[in-house]
Amino acid sequence: MEVLIEFIKALLEDKNPAAKLKELAGLIDEVFQLMPSGKHMVGRDLGRLGSTVSLQYRAAG
Repeated sequence: MEVLIEFIKALLEDKNPAAKLKELAGLIDEVFQLMPSGKHMVGRDLGRLGSTVSLQYRAAG
């Protein structure tokens, strides 16, 4: 937690905080590689997303 607080302080005191933040984003991308996850439905065909007749009837009533 201390490291995070120190980083935020350094970011706020920097002459160009936007560049510093982009540098951090690049480092994070290098370190943490996102793995494909079926849990979050990434890349799955979700099929028909429209409401069904019964749901339309219920919403009207």
